[in-house]
Amino acid sequence: MVLSVHRHLKLRVWLCIATSILTCQLALGTDGTGSEPQKGAETPNVYPVNERLSYAISWSGIHCGEMQITSYIDKEAAGGPINRIVVLVRTTKFFDGVYRLRSRLDSYFDPRRMTSIRYDENSLEKKKRKNETWIVDLEAMEIVRTKNGEETRLPIEVDRANDPLAFIYRLRAMDTEIGQENVLGLMTSKGAVETVARVTRHKKIKTKMGKCDAASVVPEPRDEMMFSKSGSMVVWIDRQAPHRPCKIEFDLSFGSLTASLRNAEEVAEGGVTADWESWGDSKGDSR
Repeated sequence: MVLSVHRHLKLRVWLCIATSILTCQLALGTDGTGSEPQKGAETPNVYPVNERLSYAISWSGIHCGEMQITSYIDKEAAGGPINRIVVLVRTTKFFDGVYRLRSRLDSYFDPRRMTSIRYDENSLEKKKRKNETWIVDLEAMEIVRTKNGEETRLPIEVDRANDPLAFIYRLRAMDTEIGQENVLGLMTSKGAVETVARVTRHKKIKTKMGKCDAASVVPEPRDEMMFSKSGSMVVWIDRQAPHRPCKIEFDLSFGSLTASLRNAEEVAEGGVTADWESWGDSKGDSR
């Protein structure tokens, strides 16, 4: 009996760690076929905005977390409107007692220069806080990465840099015919490097919102490391507009990690106001 309980707790810890790794995978593009800003437009759109996508996270088929992705336009940004993506990640209430995780990722993308300008990672794992900020300095062709107060400078080897969230969302604009590819500069722990994303096949994907005719888009980093982690990643993008990512899969050394779309909704301008540290704590929150 004691051994059985021990194994159960060990599994719960692995599931929570897996949810944490999803945050790391997303937390860490030469320009490809992504949408170009419309000349004269008041608010150029690089990818769909004013939407919130909700995902269920599972590890090897076992539900262990939730994720929300909200995209919008920040009209109050200095220098003009910018595109924003905010991701909230959390473990389910069942796993909070073993390894509680709350995380927020923020993407800041300048549609006029077609480059990310900032990327933030904030997380609370059990009682330990982690904070990272990535600032893109195009004049110096460097990314200034500050992790828990320690600064590191990384090279930009491409014309424009895309943080991981902007990278994934810009794939929504690419041609989904098999064999098509998109080349973007991706921000990694080694700097901004050229990364190819290729459409490999089509498949019917079942989600909580119904079936979608999806195309698998596989990023192929030059160093074979996806967002500084070993393993492969597949983004299943709905071939029908607005081309939502209906599933994101990570094939890791200790199992598969999947984020499956379960809901999509329009949101008012202004972005995310929820307290990410307490997201999911109230009884009214969905699981």
